[in-house]
Amino acid sequence: MDPTHWTSILPRIARHDADDLDPILAPHDPRRGAPGRDLFPLPEAVLMPETAQKRADAVCVGLRAGTDASDAVDRAMRLAAFAAERDVHVVVLAETDRSGFERFGFRVERIAGETPEQRGACEAQLRRFWNLDLVL
Repeated sequence: MDPTHWTSILPRIARHDADDLDPILAPHDPRRGAPGRDLFPLPEAVLMPETAQKRADAVCVGLRAGTDASDAVDRAMRLAAFAAERDVHVVVLAETDRSGFERFGFRVERIAGETPEQRGACEAQLRRFWNLDLVL
């Protein structure tokens, strides 16, 4: 990936995050439905088509995002610096609706499935698509 992409992400990484107003507004929104595994949340960042593409010679590294998004700021800073320094494309693999990396502009792929076998198959498909040899 282009190093200028990562150098543009680095200044956006900050501890401050917008408050989630959905729980407050949910009782007043008639369109609100119960969340489920087949309902994907709206993306927090819009990726332009050229940033979502990977180079033919790109080395892709995967990062498994945990369920706790509290350390996303520190991990995002280290990850963006690593990606810029090593000229790699980073793909975040998350099993939750929000990994915490979306707001910084990282490519986040959601691992879906009800059973461990289904989630393993989904992750294997993502690893093949992005050609991920290393998942941290």
